[in-house]
Amino acid sequence: MLGQEPKNLSALYFLNYCKSGGGLLQMRSDRKGGGQHLRVRQGMQLFSHGLAKDMPEDVIKLETSVTAINNNTGNGAMEVHTGNHVIKARKVITTVPTPVLRNISFSPVLPEGKRTWVEATTYGYYTKAMMVFSSPFWVERGFCGLTQSFTGPAGVIRDTSSPADNKHILTCFLGGTPGFAWSDLCTADREKALLQQIALLFGVGEEIAEKEFLQMVTYEWSKDEYSGHGCPCTVLPPGVLSKVGGGSLREQWNDVHFAGTETAGEWKGYMEGAVRSGERAAKEVIKDLQG
Repeated sequence: MLGQEPKNLSALYFLNYCKSGGGLLQMRSDRKGGGQHLRVRQGMQLFSHGLAKDMPEDVIKLETSVTAINNNTGNGAMEVHTGNHVIKARKVITTVPTPVLRNISFSPVLPEGKRTWVEATTYGYYTKAMMVFSSPFWVERGFCGLTQSFTGPAGVIRDTSSPADNKHILTCFLGGTPGFAWSDLCTADREKALLQQIALLFGVGEEIAEKEFLQMVTYEWSKDEYSGHGCPCTVLPPGVLSKVGGGSLREQWNDVHFAGTETAGEWKGYMEGAVRSGERAAKEVIKDLQG
């Protein structure tokens, strides 16, 4: 679920993570209300593009990395520094993952609890590889397409096909030690390793899987600096959460507000949690400005 080996994360944190999604079984469930129930046919970027279209022109600045946030100007205005210019504001909401916050200089420095949380969080290895086939051969053999493996390379495989679009897809989730090993392979060997596993799990010959195979589509978050080099959610090692407290990461600090899926009380690590955290931070800002 998090791309980590058990020894690397706090059991308390994992229990907190599961509770935020209504429990382990609900987070894993494909049924209504479960974490795997719904998908977006047009792709998740549909939300980003839709929100961007509703914004005034030139408000969203792309390719503009924030390097520093000055929360101590003394005149009621905050300064957000980028490589090219300074943006002045009354409030700042940050939604980036905690590993990215390490690359932003805060003045004054963040409170100790927040610094501890930010510096302690880590990502494991977690990515998805969508294997596209010309036909749903697993369905024709009576399988739903959901598998779980403790040997890998894919820990979980799900049928994420879109029959209306004539797309037949098995999405392979790769994480932890098997995922790291798979990531070291060249593209051809990555595809071959997954095709071998799929053929074994669904009881078909490798030649059938290879014949039906069209392409592999994947994106490695571990190479994305603005995600903090990881996905879907950071974790804390043992002994940290009990010291810093569960709410310290999301607590407002002066005129900086903290959102993002890590800070969610419900559905942490999921899009649902990200949206909830954004609504919460927006309410904090509105309340302060009205006050």
